[in-house]
Amino acid sequence: MDVRNLESHEVRQAARGRWLAILSQLAPELECQLARLGRHGPCPVHGGRDGFRLFRDAAESGGGICNTCGPRTDGFELLMWLKGWSFPETLLAVAETLQAGMPLPVVTRPEIRFTRTVIERRRSRLKMVWRQAVPVDDPIAAPLHQYLENRHIGLDILTDIRDLRFHPRLPYWEDKEIQGRFPAMLALVRDNAGKVVSIHRTWIKDGAKAPVHEPRKLMPPLVARMKGAAVRLAPFADELGVCEGIETAMAVMQKTAMPVWPATSWTFLANFKPHPSVCRLTIWADKDRTETGLNAAERLKKHLDNRDIQITIKVPEGPVPEGAKSLDWNDVFRK
Repeated sequence: MDVRNLESHEVRQAARGRWLAILSQLAPELECQLARLGRHGPCPVHGGRDGFRLFRDAAESGGGICNTCGPRTDGFELLMWLKGWSFPETLLAVAETLQAGMPLPVVTRPEIRFTRTVIERRRSRLKMVWRQAVPVDDPIAAPLHQYLENRHIGLDILTDIRDLRFHPRLPYWEDKEIQGRFPAMLALVRDNAGKVVSIHRTWIKDGAKAPVHEPRKLMPPLVARMKGAAVRLAPFADELGVCEGIETAMAVMQKTAMPVWPATSWTFLANFKPHPSVCRLTIWADKDRTETGLNAAERLKKHLDNRDIQITIKVPEGPVPEGAKSLDWNDVFRK
């Protein structure tokens, strides 16, 4: 099979929900963790008794975390770390496993019914967390300013800061237990109509991301589908930029003065729906070893091809730094 003919987004789609079977074939050394999702066991790289675990959603994502090396958010990153493979080698191995004719059952999460009770419970939680936070220009928000300054970002580039807040001690939950309380940046996530559907949280400590395996998380949303949702860091205009991360959006705005909305993840970026007033859209894609950011940008462009919008994709030039998983525009602009 020629890896050049493989479409990585198609392999990703085919692997979703099948990662436990894929990993059992390609990484039998994970047998212990595959049988105990979310529970620690021996690290396949460093040994020991409890240095590694697969995420509870590993059937869908393929991700896990090593206590020494940190998280690997999906099965491709996990196999690259575990086997020392390049991304093309990993893509080929996964594709061949999927095409080998072996039974690879699809495992999906139970569907959540968005009843009125569920929605109201989530809405109350969103309101409570937002009320506990302070505006980002409050002196209490100094840890957030330090975090952004370490990324060469100043909040003065934002013309409207109402959708951002700072929480001084936001609990970080994992496996239904509080693992700690950290300062956090909160950002409202709005749908295409401007209604709040979630809050994005970034936990920080000492001017950097907090030492937790997922320092960025969305709160449970108020809707089943969040297509078009984003953090509105600026009013919409005829020209708009869109990207994954909040820090990336701020860095681009600071460098170019272009209004940019972060979609908060590559999944939401690929399904972003710009406001009807937008005539020119620039997609500021991340460059990562698994090509996830570029694939998301190309999917978004394809989805919008039938609309009267001028679309440009920008990807950082140069290689991903040694030891890093990706290169984003914040990395580029602060060099």
